[in-house]
Amino acid sequence: MARTKAASSRLAGGVPKGYAKRAERREKSTNKSTLKQSLLIQMIHQRLMRNGKKQLAFRIFQKSLNHIKNQTKQDPFLIIENGIRNTTPSVEIRTRRIGGAVYTVPIELSLDRGIPRAIRWILIAAKKRSGNKLDINLANEFIDASNKRGSAFYKKEEIQKLSEK
Repeated sequence: MARTKAASSRLAGGVPKGYAKRAERREKSTNKSTLKQSLLIQMIHQRLMRNGKKQLAFRIFQKSLNHIKNQTKQDPFLIIENGIRNTTPSVEIRTRRIGGAVYTVPIELSLDRGIPRAIRWILIAAKKRSGNKLDINLANEFIDASNKRGSAFYKKEEIQKLSEK
């Protein structure tokens, strides 16, 4: 039986002739830094993405990480984790109707529901900030949240005060 060129090249190197570069690219993409591995980072990245534009969201997030690193001279992942920890709410306010009157009732939140809410608040606050570039606004909002400032942190404080009433 005579083998074709493609079959012999596949047997020799394990990868068909035209697919070598594609296999290399796939290897590089699997060896990404901790940016792809952290669940928290993936959550931020998914909520930052609009209309399926994953690369654009990744680029914005990458630029904001660089901005955090340049401005604080610290690890940006620690700043982000600290900011999310500071803005994660422990309670949420639900309204209950009892006998014709409407009351606000505080309900405890688990971390599974609190962390996405904190990320959403930070992203909304970054989009509402004045300025043109989302990456700079996002970086500044994470820095402010880690320093217990910023509108996302104040939103958490406001909900805490409402739950104490």
